[in-house]
Amino acid sequence: MMIVSPRVGLGPILRDMRRSRPARHGVLHAAVRGSRWVALGALAVAGVLAVAAPPVATTIVLVAAGIGFVAGVPHGAVDHLLTSRPSGARSVVVVALLYAGTAALAWALLQWSGPVALAAVVVLSAIHFGLGELKVWQGTTGWHPGRAAALALATAGLGALVLPLARSGPELSGVATSLSPGLAPVIAAGPVRLGLVALWLVAAAVAVIAAVRAGHPTVAVDVVLIGALGLFIPPLVAFAVWFGGWHALRHTGRLLTVEPGCAAHVAADRPAAAVRRFCRLAALPSVAALAVVAALALFTVTAPDPTVAVAEVLQVLLALTVPHMLVVLWLDRSTPRTATRRVQESHVPAL
Repeated sequence: MMIVSPRVGLGPILRDMRRSRPARHGVLHAAVRGSRWVALGALAVAGVLAVAAPPVATTIVLVAAGIGFVAGVPHGAVDHLLTSRPSGARSVVVVALLYAGTAALAWALLQWSGPVALAAVVVLSAIHFGLGELKVWQGTTGWHPGRAAALALATAGLGALVLPLARSGPELSGVATSLSPGLAPVIAAGPVRLGLVALWLVAAAVAVIAAVRAGHPTVAVDVVLIGALGLFIPPLVAFAVWFGGWHALRHTGRLLTVEPGCAAHVAADRPAAAVRRFCRLAALPSVAALAVVAALALFTVTAPDPTVAVAEVLQVLLALTVPHMLVVLWLDRSTPRTATRRVQESHVPAL
């Protein structure tokens, strides 16, 4: 389905893609392209299953969702290094402990404080995700839209969260109930679901029109892909695929231009070395986070309702999102002033 007029054609799209490749944003463009392929692949699989197979079993949906959630863990695994590396090794330990402590506190609040904490974390996560999409579009196109268009773009970027919530479905409803029996009925209420759809449709329409008029149709293509994920893939899987295969990939692309050692590799036109360095930095924190997930899931995986295990994984991810959001907010405020200086001054320490 075309989302641009025939008059626009492929020329502006190709020019927009070429504008998104230069210099330090080349790796970000590669991450964006990879996320698009993930989305297209997921949509293709969903289409084939819809035509050639019976309804997908609940267990398969939950397993696929769990894999998507877990795949998104490494993209926040170097947060503590980004905020502490300039101050030395002792600062790294302190920041890592603060990061883990914040996540543990958030998990405890989600576990025992009722629906208020969950609603707050979900809203903050939505803001984080929407701003993340906006920052990526700004980074790959150089386009800095006005406030109204920026708000529409950030909201449209939430399609893979908003639309699955509106569609609900047995698996998502089961996980929501496991997370918060009090909040789940509110989310599933008809007026709330209708309001979410209307909000996204209006934002997506404004975002697509603004992007095309500004000469950035690839941004409009992204909005349509996000919407397609939210509309045509089982709701819980849609968000998991977007989280692990879209948001995480794009955020990692941004980090490769921010973390000093990775940025030095990127500046020297060694993107593969930057990716390898990021993988080494993220390995231990990712294993630690996944060990916590596994330990919690171990107590629930044999429960009569498998949604409990997925809910535990999602709760840990939501808890980890709290310190992650704080780090990303700090990066967004500091990167424009310090990115160039970091690349120039950094060296690539051996790992």
